[in-house]
Amino acid sequence: MDGTITELQRDRGVGHLVGVDGKTYLFHRGALQDAWFHELREGAAVTFEAIQDPTGLRAKLIRILRAST
Repeated sequence: MDGTITELQRDRGVGHLVGVDGKTYLFHRGALQDAWFHELREGAAVTFEAIQDPTGLRAKLIRILRAST
């Protein structure tokens, strides 16, 4: 699924993104496939795999599509 990074909590190593389905997904820096967490910017376009776990919606296998401007 495609989406956009909407929030980064650098001190916690987590962030949120919104998928094209309009839902918000939590992700951990370990879910990144081709980027370092410190390089991420809010507004960056990504592709990811959406999953539901017992605590909510999560994003994994995140790849950056293009840098934010």
